[in-house]
Amino acid sequence: MTSVSQVERSLKHILEERANVLARQTGCIKRQRKFSGADLLQTLVFGWLTHPEGSLEMFASMAATRQVQVTDTAVHKRFTKQCAQFLHAILEEMTSVIIDADREVPLALLHRFEAVVLEDSSSIALPDELATCWQGCGGAPGEGRAAIKLHVQWDLKHGYLRGPCLTSGRTSDRSSPLKEEPLPAGSLYIAKSD
Repeated sequence: MTSVSQVERSLKHILEERANVLARQTGCIKRQRKFSGADLLQTLVFGWLTHPEGSLEMFASMAATRQVQVTDTAVHKRFTKQCAQFLHAILEEMTSVIIDADREVPLALLHRFEAVVLEDSSSIALPDELATCWQGCGGAPGEGRAAIKLHVQWDLKHGYLRGPCLTSGRTSDRSSPLKEEPLPAGSLYIAKSD
């Protein structure tokens, strides 16, 4: 991306057009009655941005700002595995568009390498009910049964971000899905180890 206006156009395209396509592809929206993919996405994203601990009533209220009149029960019924897959697909598309520099970093030290790649991950604890989808590492009884790990790579020389790729919280950093793609010869790779 070379300008803010290009980023804005890309985000608008994902939030409006791609959201509808991805909602159908993931099975999140099978037939449109009230929510389109764009309506659901914007209701959830802007709802959580405004009120991270928001209630179902708050989400129904947020949907009304898109002229979608739904009950809190209708919102609750949208929280499915297909909805999670839809949000994951949106996240992947958004991160592939936003961060990409148009020229190399001008540090003389980096010129000797083809690429300088930093890799890291972060874990986020989830409610225990999600342990069948996102296994955690355990911990104390009743804690840590569910977690998600976000893996990212940043090419410091070119300003390119890959990820986040999502795995279960118990996935080792050494098993990062980003390590499957080989780096160019002459690259410097830096990662934390477990």
